[in-house]
Amino acid sequence: MATNGVVTDGKGNYTLRLKGSSGIIVVSFVGAIPKEVVVGNRKTVNVQLEDDVQGLEQVVVIGYGKQKKITLTGSMSTITGADIRQNPSASLQNTLVGRLPGFFSQQRSGAPGSDGATFFIRGISSYNGGSTTPLIIVDDIEYSPEQFAAIDANEVENISILKDAATTAIYGIKGANGVVVVTTRRGKLGIPQITFRSEYSVMQPTVMPKFLDAYESAKLYNQARANDGLAPRFTETDLQKYQDGSDPYGHPNNDWKKILFKDFSSQIKGNFDISGGTEKVKYFVSAGFLYQDGMLRNYGEEQGVNSNFYYNRYNYRSNLDIKATNTMDIRIDLYGNLGVTNTNNIGSAFGYNDIFYDYVSFASLAPFNYPVYNPDGTFGYSKWQRDENPNYNQNNIVGRITHYGYNRKYGNNMNLVANVNQKLDFITKGLSIKGVLSYASTYDYTRSMTRDQFPSFIYNSDNNTYEPRDPNIYRVRRYFIGYNAGSTIRNLTTQAILSYDRSFGSHHVYGTALTNINTVIKYNDNAVYNFVPNNFKGYTGRVGYDYADKYLFQFNAAYNGSDRFVSKKKYGFFPAASAGWVVSNEEFWKDNVKFVDFLKFRGSYGIVGNDRIGDGFNYYYQQNYSGGNNASFGYSDNTQTGLVEGTLGNDDVTWEKEKKVDVAMEFGLLGSKITGSIDLFHNVRSDILTSRGTVSSIFGVGLPPVNLGKVQNQGGEIEISYRDKIGNVDFSVRANYSLAKNKILYRDEPTPAYPYQAFTGNSIGQILTYQWIGFYTSAADIASSPVPQTTPRIGDLKYADLNGDGKIDGYDMSINGNPNLPNTNYGLELRTNYKNFGLSLLFQAATNFNVRGVAEAIQAFASNLTSIHQNSWTPALGDAAQYPLLSLSPGLSSPSAYPSTFWLVSGNYLRLKNAEFSYNFPQKLTERLKVQSIRTYINGYNLLTWSSLDKRYQFDPESNSGQDRIKYPPQKMINLGLSVTF
Repeated sequence: MATNGVVTDGKGNYTLRLKGSSGIIVVSFVGAIPKEVVVGNRKTVNVQLEDDVQGLEQVVVIGYGKQKKITLTGSMSTITGADIRQNPSASLQNTLVGRLPGFFSQQRSGAPGSDGATFFIRGISSYNGGSTTPLIIVDDIEYSPEQFAAIDANEVENISILKDAATTAIYGIKGANGVVVVTTRRGKLGIPQITFRSEYSVMQPTVMPKFLDAYESAKLYNQARANDGLAPRFTETDLQKYQDGSDPYGHPNNDWKKILFKDFSSQIKGNFDISGGTEKVKYFVSAGFLYQDGMLRNYGEEQGVNSNFYYNRYNYRSNLDIKATNTMDIRIDLYGNLGVTNTNNIGSAFGYNDIFYDYVSFASLAPFNYPVYNPDGTFGYSKWQRDENPNYNQNNIVGRITHYGYNRKYGNNMNLVANVNQKLDFITKGLSIKGVLSYASTYDYTRSMTRDQFPSFIYNSDNNTYEPRDPNIYRVRRYFIGYNAGSTIRNLTTQAILSYDRSFGSHHVYGTALTNINTVIKYNDNAVYNFVPNNFKGYTGRVGYDYADKYLFQFNAAYNGSDRFVSKKKYGFFPAASAGWVVSNEEFWKDNVKFVDFLKFRGSYGIVGNDRIGDGFNYYYQQNYSGGNNASFGYSDNTQTGLVEGTLGNDDVTWEKEKKVDVAMEFGLLGSKITGSIDLFHNVRSDILTSRGTVSSIFGVGLPPVNLGKVQNQGGEIEISYRDKIGNVDFSVRANYSLAKNKILYRDEPTPAYPYQAFTGNSIGQILTYQWIGFYTSAADIASSPVPQTTPRIGDLKYADLNGDGKIDGYDMSINGNPNLPNTNYGLELRTNYKNFGLSLLFQAATNFNVRGVAEAIQAFASNLTSIHQNSWTPALGDAAQYPLLSLSPGLSSPSAYPSTFWLVSGNYLRLKNAEFSYNFPQKLTERLKVQSIRTYINGYNLLTWSSLDKRYQFDPESNSGQDRIKYPPQKMINLGLSVTF
């Protein structure tokens, strides 16, 4: 039967010449219920579509296929590309949190090119570091997290997350952590549409530590020395000069935040795309540009180098859909990106090479350490920095930014995907076969231009003399050019997919059979595995049946394997079954329950696997050997190197397995003005690769990890939305709640001396700490308290003697507090439109996790000093103190040596994550300008944050817990944009 199609103009007008003899046209529109219309003898056919408020007719992307939302029996959440583009963040995963129930993330950095959040689906179910990242699929091809972060949001049609066994079992050995499925934009039938989008953002840190000035810091330094029984380091005259600024060279007062960092950094984005097509060829072609500037002041500019952070990225995509014949469709996609990431070479103490380490470190950058410039314009220095802190004698910080140069990473990611889909209706209607071939190449290399010497001088204002910091350095050293060739990661995927989809009256039957082969070749630090192909092979099937959109059944299975395992363990079988019942389609419901227009129950059970077992790429079944000592053989010196038996091999090593149970209810009320879902899940991960803890080290040889661990992860999601219209005002409210709480059931840990020290039974990420019960208040208090291993002082932290032996030692540490990752997420989205104006707000919150800092993150005189240190323990403050006794030697109060609940602070937060105000220019104006549409908007990201973390720390609540310093902080952004479509 011949068919043809057309796209309406902006006003909905169309002209269509019918082919064939059916006399039926099908009218469809995104967000509306499609309608079939019999034309008859009419010359003019006007069609009005009804809104598909519940999205029941919406076709959603599932693993290796598509399905109507109403017939879906698995758990998934979807966001459109239009919603994603309301967020100006450069990394794609940053646009998802708060919008998709079941999606958890932490953005731990805001560094240009490295600001992508770490993310999980339904929390984490494994304590192995390499085992928690979801599988990422883009147009049926697997992506790495780094590739995913670099996708241009302009290229995205929609993103779905697959959460239960019904939706992930088809990925078999790779699906246990959930799956992120990205569908990119494709051309549509119609005349070419050209869209240009330009955006400019200003950025600031969400939280940036504010340190005390030289006067306040010197006072606290003297106070700490007095507490330690030492004489003051700074005299009253010194303090006066720090306070009044009368001696800026001998007694400087540096605001390092202002000296080192700009008030604002910027981001520039631009996109150009063209889409359209005919019956024969449809196309979507896009090019994107991104530039992220860094926070650092670019003092290196005068040397002709850029010593600031920055990230440049160019994205390109060409998606072609070709109708080769009436029954054959060809898809050819070429896409990728080029990126450049620049970081400064800063020469921090102890090899950190991190400007933020210098900024927070008291020993590196106390506010009084040295003047930035001397009177004659040379770089300043001081005897304090050179002689009293020899381990931190790293030269003038501004001089280092000016002269030390940069390290630059270049990346090139290119992908080619071709597939052919052949309908096999001549065999049976609804049958088709598709072949897919994908090749991806990722190549990174680095260049640097660095040096490490320049002169600086200690100025003596009393006699106007200059003493060199190092008399052997009298000129700026030349630059040295560095180059690391890097390596190429090659990824080849082939797929063959047989599909069947057919309706027989009210009966709908569908199925998929797939074979998939994937090979990855890449560099590995271990020479044994370097450029050794990592091979995956799988067979996948899906069969489904639904009757009248009421009774829904589906079975998925995957039989696939990986060469990371020995032959007898290479393959595994991963089945899942699911069913659903759309109660609202029953006649008895339609006749009797009018206000509930949609009600659906569904459930699933299945087993899914995870082959990313451990932090590194290893073949754990192999026996390892290493070079030993030398031995001499024969009468003459004939030295040979021996072999030492290393870690034993494990022939039984296999993948992790997860049993997933999911039950849910979906509903729509009052004409689907109110819609929502409630989803409950219970997952048990087993065979987690675990290092033996119950075997004594006297065994004498390294034992391989074994599949022993077991973790339970359970929780649920609630999503509810309300939408309505009053006059010219459209509005909607959408809220979601996600809970994913894990518990370690078994990890082969040694039997602890006391039950309260067992990790088993607790959540992943909880740690052993001492229980803080107050401060030592007097000598009598110290004398009457249990005896710690470090001599306590009045004002030190005091800990509970859990085992009652009269001592404070490691046996008094217990599992305390919440884990380091939130187990609860909230999202609230508010939208309204009035005529051509639009406003949206997204609030996001995360709860039930702890954050702690150590060393330069909080410890006085390791860290620069803050108002928290001004509220250190005194008899007057007592237990209200924010910090223990101020001391140059923290002793019993050390956050590193004595981790305690005092340093564990709730990371709970609420953010205004995203906001946008937009205006669409009137159609009369756009017609006069001969363009299709003009839209201008202002939006923002991480705009406001409410958190109680500031009672102890000055860093973002999403920062990595246990960190020893702040790193490049996440950014809040305000973005201006203009979009024009021709």
